[in-house]
Amino acid sequence: MIGRRALLALPAGLAACAAPAIPRVEGPPIGYRHLTPLRLDVATIAIEEELAFAGPNDLGRELRPSAAEAVRTMGQDRLFAFGTQNSARFVVTRAQILREPGPPGQGLFAQPQERLDLRLTCRLEIRNPTGLRLGFAEASATRMQTLDSDPVGRMAVAETMLRQAMFDLNTEFEFQLRRALRAYLVEGERAAPPPPVAREELPRT
Repeated sequence: MIGRRALLALPAGLAACAAPAIPRVEGPPIGYRHLTPLRLDVATIAIEEELAFAGPNDLGRELRPSAAEAVRTMGQDRLFAFGTQNSARFVVTRAQILREPGPPGQGLFAQPQERLDLRLTCRLEIRNPTGLRLGFAEASATRMQTLDSDPVGRMAVAETMLRQAMFDLNTEFEFQLRRALRAYLVEGERAAPPPPVAREELPRT
């Protein structure tokens, strides 16, 4: 037989089993000024967004920084104008973490599950003074994770996904820039003290 004391402790024990542990936020902080600057042979750099509305289930907008702000930060921290002509345009084209229904949880006290689908994309364009595009590089990063449907845990998981995906995006962006726009990179002996240049931060759309 189960004693009275054991019966009294049973609900608390069941509640403890049912309560999900809050995930710890992991991944490198979002900031890139400690990395080698990517110097471009252009006179100006514009940082812009061209984002389609991802819908009400986009957790990327609720994070601080948001997914779009994280990608903008990468462009601002890594790119520097180092020339006297032409212009560069860094564009955030996708930055979202969509929350979608997942498979049902298993077990009597299992939480309902959901899926987080993260997608980041950015593009760098080089244009001449007349606006003609001389070249471009594009990079993307994606991540997906299934988790218990819990508001506190959900945001911690989303922030971890964003940090880790931004690490991937930064790596891929530098690779694609060096592959597609090497002619517009200022390196080695060319990287002398730059002339006065302008940097432009355009309003978000």
